[in-house]
Amino acid sequence: MEAFDEGMSDGSFSQSTLVIRNERIVHEEYRGITEQEKQTLIDNNVPEQLYTNFDFRDRFSLASSWSVAKSFVSILIGIAIDEGYIHSIDEVASNYIYEWENDDRASISIRELLNMRSGLVPLCSDQVNPDNEDPVICQSYTGSGGNLLPFADITSICIDRGIAETGVIQPWFSENITWEENYFLYINCDTQVLGEILERAIGNDLETYGEVKLFSKIGIDNYWWSDQTNNHTAYCCLDAVPRDFAKFGQLILNYGSWGNEQIVSESYIREVRSIYPNYVVNERDVTWAYGMQFWTFGFPGTQEDGTPFPTYPIYSAIGYDGQYIIIDFEKNMIVIRNSLYHPYITTGERAVNIEGDLITEVNFPNTLPNTVGIEIYFNSQEFLYKVHKSIIH
Repeated sequence: MEAFDEGMSDGSFSQSTLVIRNERIVHEEYRGITEQEKQTLIDNNVPEQLYTNFDFRDRFSLASSWSVAKSFVSILIGIAIDEGYIHSIDEVASNYIYEWENDDRASISIRELLNMRSGLVPLCSDQVNPDNEDPVICQSYTGSGGNLLPFADITSICIDRGIAETGVIQPWFSENITWEENYFLYINCDTQVLGEILERAIGNDLETYGEVKLFSKIGIDNYWWSDQTNNHTAYCCLDAVPRDFAKFGQLILNYGSWGNEQIVSESYIREVRSIYPNYVVNERDVTWAYGMQFWTFGFPGTQEDGTPFPTYPIYSAIGYDGQYIIIDFEKNMIVIRNSLYHPYITTGERAVNIEGDLITEVNFPNTLPNTVGIEIYFNSQEFLYKVHKSIIH
């Protein structure tokens, strides 16, 4: 079918595409790296160590979540609310992040963190002074959330951020639009703080709570990365097979139920569905919404052939380098796409370290092609349109 031929085409660096409709797998495909893709990496001087071990992939091969993990954190927050560890998403975060109790961050709510409207500054590595090991406020637009991978203790630096000044031009937001209160800005640190709220509320670590309350219940085997001080990277980097990512999507499609058990309350999933129209990012003059750590595709949209698509909200968990869990409530369908992945681990543990010797010290979630500096991007909306044409029409 055209959709899947293109979705897995040579040069796309796709590892997997998977479609589930009416709780049945209707398409599933896997592949390893092609010779053409290897040549692209060679031509761009990518070290050989970073593209070995990509030759064969099947349904048992791990994929990376990158920021898809944010949506998992959201659902774990919902479960913690159901269990009474957290009162509600409208509770102030400073009830758990005591470092914020006595300053202008005290009124930031969990909802504002979930919706990326906290008003806190974004952090990046220092591009001007590479020898500076401390984070700095980003100096340009941070559409990818700010790079936290170089830092050993990401939770502490994310908690220590201040409120951004409003009514002025902030270079990390726009070159010509002033930054205002309650504006949307996608920031990795906001999710990292949510992970810390969860851990302080439940008295346990993120991965253990997730295993007991979510993963084991719906049959997901996963590996969650951490930083060098053993903070789980709440904002990213959960490894699982594509079918397990699909199970998470199916849980959302089922309004939080799995078999005979309500894993997370239906009301919480309805909060997720309410992000359109409640949280359309109007300040960016776009037609998509972001909230509760989920996205919608922009609509109404028009494809290259002139067909209106999508014509209703379609939801998604999205990660760097083309990781997608697409949730189509109207068509009762889940679509998964992952790029080629092999965890680059030299020390035997999933503890991110991108500094040091490439052979003996570096660990990171190595997806292709973006992680190694190749700017090839997957058009998810076009792919989803062709999936609709192939499977539904």
